[in-house]
Amino acid sequence: MRNLSQIPFNTPKSGSIFHPPPRDIEKAIIIDGPPVPARQVVVKDNRYRESQMRFTGQKLSSTLLLGTALALVFAAPDFALAQSADDATERDGESTEATETAPLVIEAEGGVEWGKSPVREYVATQSSTSTKTDTAIAETPQSISVIGTQEIEARQAQSVSETLNYTAGIQPDKFGYDKRLDWFNIRGFDETQGGLYRDGLQQRSYSFASWQQEAYGLERIEVMRGPTSVLYGQNAPGGLINTVSKRPRADMENEIELQTGSHNRKQGAFDIGGKIVEDGSVLFRATGLLRDADTQVNYVEDDRVYFAPSLTWEGEDTSLTLLSYYQQDSTGGANSWLPANGTFRDAINGAIPRDFFTGEPGYDHYDRTQYAVGYEFSHDISDSLMFHQNARYSYVEVDYDSLYGNGWADEAAGTLSRGVQETDQEADSFAIDNQLQAKFETSGIRHTMLGGLDYQHYVYDRFLRYGSIDSINVYNPSYGSRPTSYFSPTDEELTAEQVGIYLQDQIEFDEHWVLTLGGRHDWADESTINRQDGTESSRNDRAFTGRAGLSYRTDFGLVPYISYSESFNPVSGSDRFGNSFDPEEGVQYEVGAKYEPESFDGLFTVALFDLTRENILTNDPDGGANDNIQEGEQQSRGVEIEGLFEPIEGLTTKFAYTYQDVEITETNTSSEQGKTPAGIPDHTASAWADYTLSSGALSGLGFNGGIRYLGSTFATDANSIKVPSTTLFDAGIHYDLDGYRFALNASNLTDERYVTSCSDSTNWCYYGQGRSILASVKYRW
Repeated sequence: MRNLSQIPFNTPKSGSIFHPPPRDIEKAIIIDGPPVPARQVVVKDNRYRESQMRFTGQKLSSTLLLGTALALVFAAPDFALAQSADDATERDGESTEATETAPLVIEAEGGVEWGKSPVREYVATQSSTSTKTDTAIAETPQSISVIGTQEIEARQAQSVSETLNYTAGIQPDKFGYDKRLDWFNIRGFDETQGGLYRDGLQQRSYSFASWQQEAYGLERIEVMRGPTSVLYGQNAPGGLINTVSKRPRADMENEIELQTGSHNRKQGAFDIGGKIVEDGSVLFRATGLLRDADTQVNYVEDDRVYFAPSLTWEGEDTSLTLLSYYQQDSTGGANSWLPANGTFRDAINGAIPRDFFTGEPGYDHYDRTQYAVGYEFSHDISDSLMFHQNARYSYVEVDYDSLYGNGWADEAAGTLSRGVQETDQEADSFAIDNQLQAKFETSGIRHTMLGGLDYQHYVYDRFLRYGSIDSINVYNPSYGSRPTSYFSPTDEELTAEQVGIYLQDQIEFDEHWVLTLGGRHDWADESTINRQDGTESSRNDRAFTGRAGLSYRTDFGLVPYISYSESFNPVSGSDRFGNSFDPEEGVQYEVGAKYEPESFDGLFTVALFDLTRENILTNDPDGGANDNIQEGEQQSRGVEIEGLFEPIEGLTTKFAYTYQDVEITETNTSSEQGKTPAGIPDHTASAWADYTLSSGALSGLGFNGGIRYLGSTFATDANSIKVPSTTLFDAGIHYDLDGYRFALNASNLTDERYVTSCSDSTNWCYYGQGRSILASVKYRW
């Protein structure tokens, strides 16, 4: 008999999936279908007791997954595999005939098909981001979180940053209330520029040529904490966030939604799709959104147009999905850069109003157009060998003029100095990832081996200049000024390429142990043309990164693990002698445990980590003010605790706690040695719950609420001033009735006025989001 991890890629799949789980089978569902002959398969329950069953199965589309060949099926210990097979069987050496019966289809509740379907329940059991295979979250030797469709909807999260508010190890909205970008730190390190991925491919930002994801267009968000270079190449060591696009599904529900709320918000959205041909081999989906809204800052809008069509074709052993989207954003500018005195510290004339606008109406604007087109292709070469390829071309263009606060001109008079920034930037990006995955066994040891070759090509074009303008009164602003002079122009084109080859082997032995080994070599090249003076510079980086992890699967759902991982990230520029900077490097040691209860759906994780970031730029003490050398180092050590579980029917509970001790361990600035980098909290914590009635006269009525604690931070790297901590409350109510869903959500329910962080300066501090109320009605069919 074979255990489930030995079942090949083209084993008959369910109406969604059939994949070998690491521990158990959750549910078996009988679905009517054409008669097929019986087939024998062996499964194991969560205590590794082997059970043999005979069931009928039909070979559906061999590749229903686009990032991995198969998906995970989890189950409870009291699993039931119910199929009445009227087999005409002759035993004791005689032939066996299978009668024609309906096929048995096994479905997973809460499982994740990489790039195929959303996390339908709150508790996800699988993530492809951390291994690019169909590995269970509980068996992955690294810290992972998955935010699925149901949680996003229940909280009415409007951005990627908002979806991460209850996730351990993440500091979203670190620059406060800002509708331009999703800013975030992971384990104390900034990941905004390179840490955002879509469908497994990087959407690397450069300067203000930055992409932002529309949350309504996503089926789930996966967070991987710690170095990720072994599978993804150049990146900062904190981790990455992979957003997964909505894509066609045969069983999807269509929906339309209307939304209104604070700041004159008006939004309409739709999500429709299904079969194009009757047999389901060709599917389509179209998702769209139109928003007209203001924000908590005067003269700053939050307008968006979003449209994302997709198409899937599924053959016998091959699957192809075409993905695309178009997005246009228009705002009145950035968040306000405000001084410490007047935001979290007392000012002579009182607090600066949260709605104060530092810019000029009719001048400040942030207009962005971005679009992408790509595909995911998957082919089962044999029962145990699968090829997967995903590729995407992306484009973004930003026209951005802004007047930002630059500290008090005269605090007693209430006047604020301002700076000018004008820029036009665009970026073209192409990325492709080729993967070959093999499952095989040697001497009783099972292997899932992944080999890959990926390529990225970026072209960034930017014009940027700064300037001067007169000051403005923050308490009684008088608008109408324009910039008086300009300086420090930048006009350049940057081209970057990366080629990487990687190999990973997940080795299962002795029924309990899983050893993960991975290695990668990258070639990263970058060239810059300075159109101001006609000069050209280039750099070539080479790097090898590795990863190793060991997990132990107990018989009762507990999986302790230990891991080691590395990262590299090229650094643009050169020292005063013209020598190119070396890449930043990251090294992490992590130990932790994950637990899946047997009696209810849930996943509990704890991780202790020691992460070091090296080759950080610091000021050259022997050079000018803008000269740098690479003598900086920072270390982040801490613990993350996270739980997501459904203890009783209708109740979902989530909690997270993070302690991180981030220290500047090496620097040329003596006042910063041994200190905590600005804007990084030691402690963050959150808890959220949703309860929905499933019976009685009020069936379909649900309530949710959450609490978020944001720890104190330092305003500067010298740690001279501390930004106070804050506690925020969220709440919501929703009601499902005859295809309609009515929802009302409020964030920062008590309208707490707080500062999220300061940018290593007491002149640049950022207000967080005030009270926001959203009401929506959605109809599904």
